[in-house]
Amino acid sequence: MKIAITGGIGSGKSYVCKKLGEHGITVYDCDKEAKRLMLSSEEIRHGLTKLIGKQAYVDGKPNKPVLAQFLLQSEHNKQLVNAIVHPEVAADFLHSEKQWLESAILFESGFDHRIHFDHVVCVTAPIEVRVTRVMNRDGISREKALEWIHAQMPQEEMLKRSNFEISNDGVTDLDSQINKLLNIINKKNKMVQTILSIAGKPGLYKLVSRGKMNLIVEALDETHKRMPAFSTDRITSLADIAMYTDAEDVPLMTILASIRDKEEGKPVSINFKKCPSKELRDYFAEILPDFDRDRVHDSDIKKLFQWYDILVNNGITDFEEEMKPTEGDNIDNRQEKE
Repeated sequence: MKIAITGGIGSGKSYVCKKLGEHGITVYDCDKEAKRLMLSSEEIRHGLTKLIGKQAYVDGKPNKPVLAQFLLQSEHNKQLVNAIVHPEVAADFLHSEKQWLESAILFESGFDHRIHFDHVVCVTAPIEVRVTRVMNRDGISREKALEWIHAQMPQEEMLKRSNFEISNDGVTDLDSQINKLLNIINKKNKMVQTILSIAGKPGLYKLVSRGKMNLIVEALDETHKRMPAFSTDRITSLADIAMYTDAEDVPLMTILASIRDKEEGKPVSINFKKCPSKELRDYFAEILPDFDRDRVHDSDIKKLFQWYDILVNNGITDFEEEMKPTEGDNIDNRQEKE
């Protein structure tokens, strides 16, 4: 789950992020990390030098006056710089394994289109509170503070595009608002997930949304690539799969939970891709003692272990609760109903 925090200058969003730290949440600071990447990233260095010229960097460091002058020349220049810097920041955030991100220009920069955020939190404050904070923080005049505030997207527009509001007006209790926010997000995070297998495509996919004739799925790998899936793709929800035993078939979710318990939530401990058939089947017998030896093949067991490792590596371990079947997982069924 990815959550963005935004808010205008003087709203106190950085303070809210500090308060989140008291809950064990580390927030990715876009502004801070962008400055770091402009110094360390060869891709950004090359892009800015090509765009602005060799004067963009001096002694290996960004030439701030030159960059500032270029940015102030036009909105077009600002977007050109964003197109160089923001992809690197987005990639860095995704590789940081952090769930929370802070950005003052989340919407203006189009950063919300580079990364899918499950929730956006807008930190707000009355205009006079914001003006006073900016004046005191930066030692500037009231006129200058207002100029900076009005140069950003209006707070009302930010709030309209967000899912949650935290009022940091200095009066409303901040801790209770944060606790309420975290409770809501935690509940949403525990909602049932539909995990899919798509014939002919490796790995597993998470259902993101449903269209009339297709599904939007997200790969459970390092790319987290999203794409449409159609009825011709032969899509199966893992919650609909069971394995043969000498008695009744056992749901896949139950078997995955047994592997989790045996491995204490860690990936499968044997080299299931290369180990001999006997070792593979002996290990599986510890998981499902009465599996049907004739109808359950080595390839089935290997695929099961592969799926288990993918799920565990993506933090999905509460199989019974998180991966119950939900109506509409199968496109064919949806078409029949519609």
